[in-house]
Amino acid sequence: MHPKSHPEGPRNLLSPIFEFLSIHLWTHLSNLSLFSDSELQDLSEALDSLYGPERKSLAKAFHLRNPNAPKQQLLEEFLRLAKQRSFFSPNQAAVGGAILKRAKELAGTCVRVCKGPRGVFSRVLLLFSLSDATEDEEAGSGGQGQLSTILLVNMRRIVFPSYTVCRKTQIFQDRDDFIRYSSAVYLSNDVSTALALRNWKEGFNLYTGAKVVWKELENHPSLRHHATLPEYLRRFTVGWVYTRILSHGVEILQRLRMYEEAVAQLQELLAQQVYCMDSRGRWWDRLALNLHQHLKDPEKTIECIRNGLQDPFVRTGHRLSLSQRGQKMRESPSCKAFRSILQDLPLLQVEDVAHVTIKGKLCPQTGIGRSVFLMEDFQMEDRGEDLEPSTVMCSVEELALAHYKQEGFDQGIHGEGSTFTTLFGLLMWDIIFMDGIPDVFRNPFQAFPLDLYTDSFYENRREALESRLELLREASAKTLRSWIEDVWSAQEGKASALLGWERFSSLHQAQSLACCFGGPFLSGVFRRLSKDLRHSRGGLPDLVVWRTEDGQYKVVEVKGPNDRLSHKQMLWLAELQELGAAVEVCHVVAEGAKSLHLN
Repeated sequence: MHPKSHPEGPRNLLSPIFEFLSIHLWTHLSNLSLFSDSELQDLSEALDSLYGPERKSLAKAFHLRNPNAPKQQLLEEFLRLAKQRSFFSPNQAAVGGAILKRAKELAGTCVRVCKGPRGVFSRVLLLFSLSDATEDEEAGSGGQGQLSTILLVNMRRIVFPSYTVCRKTQIFQDRDDFIRYSSAVYLSNDVSTALALRNWKEGFNLYTGAKVVWKELENHPSLRHHATLPEYLRRFTVGWVYTRILSHGVEILQRLRMYEEAVAQLQELLAQQVYCMDSRGRWWDRLALNLHQHLKDPEKTIECIRNGLQDPFVRTGHRLSLSQRGQKMRESPSCKAFRSILQDLPLLQVEDVAHVTIKGKLCPQTGIGRSVFLMEDFQMEDRGEDLEPSTVMCSVEELALAHYKQEGFDQGIHGEGSTFTTLFGLLMWDIIFMDGIPDVFRNPFQAFPLDLYTDSFYENRREALESRLELLREASAKTLRSWIEDVWSAQEGKASALLGWERFSSLHQAQSLACCFGGPFLSGVFRRLSKDLRHSRGGLPDLVVWRTEDGQYKVVEVKGPNDRLSHKQMLWLAELQELGAAVEVCHVVAEGAKSLHLN
């Protein structure tokens, strides 16, 4: 079904479902009732009934540290405050009573919805919006974000790309299968909330409870069906969600300094090869760190590194991290007894790139945060205004852009990976949203196909992608300009996970950069993105600068004081250099400081 071909449009897509529910649940919904101030006595319920601006106003009234904090964090702080004794009254309930009274005034007249019908509607939304979880698994909306999306579509604030919805595979075998999945999702949301609030004890309790439930479910007959699903659908199964909870449990155990238990959990996760395969690199890397640094077991660490490097699902940064740990152990005097087994490790070597250092005036600041520099603003002078340049505060990237502008690069973008993925989205638009691949588009409100961040994206489109990559490699500047203009004119503003329409100031700027890059370079970058976007979208350089006059360009990773290259950044810089780009790491140091190249 084409989104535009639906006879009633997106606004009525859920109407038949909700009409059915309204008829069969009316007897329950008739229990909806207005309730007065005297009935609203539970502080948690009163706080939960407030809208965001009302919670913020209440937080300011009671002088909470961060009135703009997330909802759950504010609720936790209010409940802690309610337990404190008032300075003016020995009665502990005085503070809680004051908060409750003010919350009720802000809430006004309320309606209490029965939990049963509310749960049904919540599960309907979750089922309808399964695609949400792929892009942002930790968002924890449980499908409720889809209502906002539908509202924005009805208001014409969001327009989605044109594609054909094709649902062929049944993910859930029956109602009970889906209810098990939804229960796991809500539990995962609670674990994510505990992690965000750094509530490690609560997280530990949730994790241990989830582990017991998963132990009871792991031999359930439905799991055999789940294992046959492609990876991009398998992530919507109960096993995938519980595996993600257990993965969160590793962080919780480490925070509680329970390193032996964390190692055991990592080994259990790595022993299965059905769920969360894209996390195996992180698991091997973390296991090696725990064995090496916390359990002080070099022999098991070496075995872990060897097994991790042989795992085909260990990609990019995690593979390099394991290699560098092995290299350090080779060179360490404390591991001298193990050098014979360290010698044959298949370690990864990465070529270094050019490094430059620039200096700037560091802005005095307190607290922990990114370095802020001071820079002369010459924009007024550039516009011909006869004014003295003013001093402005800037980031290290802005300081670097000013440096390269003085070197003659009249164009520059601080976009990191979005610069490259936007060009990828423009030149691959029709392939990304192509027809003929079942189950990658399951509702009309998707900004990407479900397989985009899996190996299946390339495999499902191998012929089309290889053909396009070859055409790109041979494309002239005129052809690149034409292709980008065609897509930009037809699709501008439509929601896409890959495109940031604001990344380029204009169509002309996007065309200019693509022509500077050239077809062979773009083809090489896009090949890697096509094959493994999940692990390759991070680590791309901060800046791209170029001269429109002669087409010369540089890709630049900027590092502030005491900042180091990540493993993914090292790999991308080396690969971009191999593809023919001029690559630099630009170190920004404070005036008077020593110049050190940290990589």
